[in-house]
Amino acid sequence: MPRRIDVLVFIFLPAFACGREGVTDDSATTVSTAPPIDSGFTSVSDSAWVDVNGPTLVGFYPIRTNDQLERDADLATALDDFSYHIGTAMDSLHTAGFTVHYRGGDTLWMRSAGARWRFVRPPDSADVGYVMSDSARNMAVMYGVRTYVDLIEYAHEFKRTGQMRPR
Repeated sequence: MPRRIDVLVFIFLPAFACGREGVTDDSATTVSTAPPIDSGFTSVSDSAWVDVNGPTLVGFYPIRTNDQLERDADLATALDDFSYHIGTAMDSLHTAGFTVHYRGGDTLWMRSAGARWRFVRPPDSADVGYVMSDSARNMAVMYGVRTYVDLIEYAHEFKRTGQMRPR
């Protein structure tokens, strides 16, 4: 390893030792700037992103501690039902070409080859729900727990039309 560093120093040293030969003080200096970065996306860790490369279903749920769930039996039951139905529908959703993800929290970060977008759960909506999206950035949202039969029917409709009829 030390030899490698020595070699790099000798390779770059002549470049720095050359100084500014052939460059006069009246030469123009060009400063290039990077394109603006959407600061809302820059702090998102890579593991938080949902890659949307085709039909995708993302189940979202609140992040709660066990103590909070013990105090809120209704939410605990809803989360159990949510997990059961999405888990039961999983094989059928995969067969239909869907990728399925679970995400805790109020914001979903999604990206495809050419775009990035986010879904933020409105504060007055249900704590659990589902977002369906595709690489064309079609998106449909369902709030509340749905049965596995509903999830499969919604998935087929979304894949066919890029949207879902309210039911």
